[in-house]
Amino acid sequence: MRVALFIDGSYMYLATKRLGWNVDHRRVLTQFATPEQLYNAFYYVPITDPEDERQQRFIDALVFMGYTVRSRLVRGDARFEAMMATDLLTTAPRWDRAIVASGSGELAHTFSVLRAMGKEIHLLGVHELADLELRNQADRFLNLPEWREVLERTLGGRRTYAGYPVEATVEVPPAPVEDAQP
Repeated sequence: MRVALFIDGSYMYLATKRLGWNVDHRRVLTQFATPEQLYNAFYYVPITDPEDERQQRFIDALVFMGYTVRSRLVRGDARFEAMMATDLLTTAPRWDRAIVASGSGELAHTFSVLRAMGKEIHLLGVHELADLELRNQADRFLNLPEWREVLERTLGGRRTYAGYPVEATVEVPPAPVEDAQP
C-alpha cells in the first residue's frame, strides 16, 4: 500500500499547542509508513517573516527529513486548503492511503471525491479543532492525543530517531553523566 502525508503546519502547531506538547516530525514520517510505502510527505508552512532565520532552519530541517515543503508568505490567517486539495487530487494516482493533518471543512468535498476514487483517507487531528463534516468524510479519524506516546518530540538536543514504524513506546534518552568533582 502506497501512503502519502499531507500536513497543514499551522494546524499541527495549533493542535499540539493546545495539547501542551510538540510533535517530532521525523516520527510522523516513520509512524505512518515505511520508506518503501511512503509516496511523499507534503508539509504546508506559512512564511510570516522571510528574514526569520529560525523559521528558515525549521523549513530546512523538514526538507532534510524528507518532506516536500509547500510554503508561501502570509499576512494574518494562513490558508492552505486550495493547495492541499490540488496536491491531494493530482497525486491521487500515486497513493492508496492519505494521512491528512488538517481541521478545515474546506477539504470535505475533496475527501468525498477521493473516497469515490477508491482512496483511503485518514484524518489526523484533535476533535475540537477538526470540522465535523471533514471528520465525517474521512475513512478514519486519528485522534492526535492518542498518538502522543509515539509522536511527541523529546526535549533537548538533536532529533536522531530513525525507526520504521514506531512501536507504542517512546525512546528515553540516557540520563546525563555528571562530571565528578574532587
